[in-house]
Amino acid sequence: MEKPYVFINCAMSLDGKIASQSGKQIRISCDEDIKRMYELRNRADAVLVGINTVLSDNPKLTVKSKYVNNPSQPIRIVLDTKCKTPKDSLVVNNATKTYLIVGKKCEKKYKENVEIIETKTKNGIIDLHDFLNKIHKKGIRTLMVEGGSTVITNFLKEKLADDMYIYVGSMLIGGKNSPSLLKEDISKINLNLVETKKIGMGVLLHYKI
Repeated sequence: MEKPYVFINCAMSLDGKIASQSGKQIRISCDEDIKRMYELRNRADAVLVGINTVLSDNPKLTVKSKYVNNPSQPIRIVLDTKCKTPKDSLVVNNATKTYLIVGKKCEKKYKENVEIIETKTKNGIIDLHDFLNKIHKKGIRTLMVEGGSTVITNFLKEKLADDMYIYVGSMLIGGKNSPSLLKEDISKINLNLVETKKIGMGVLLHYKI
């Protein structure tokens, strides 16, 4: 299998949470880290999220010129097994090209900038090996994985990520049911810490996987 270089970028609180107990998105990154995130996104061929992130946060997944001069917009990718992406989602607007990765034939009709790619499934979700092989054939050489927690967990479980950047904000969120960075136990995966950097009031951890 041929695959792109895959790196994960995410932010969490000191207690490992990424949202409130109600699921509401909480800003964890400071302005400096947001700028770093956009610079990373600008250098990637494609940026990826899962369908749950699209439905809950409605991200655009573009690069803002406020943070990057003359931005180069990456291809946006959504792992959407059952083709649930609403046709009015920001991720399928005309700003740049979008790939919807589905596990079965999708009957929805999107704008011309949206390409639907059907892949194999494994245990009811997108087979990441098949997916990565297919986008590599389309010329994607660097892939930035942004979330959510299910997607990040699956990339780590399948050992398909090469690097991971975690920004840890100086805050505590708490809540028994507040979403955490990871969905399940993957304690057998070892990370190699290669860099730590203070950014604003938080710290960036860079790991090789």
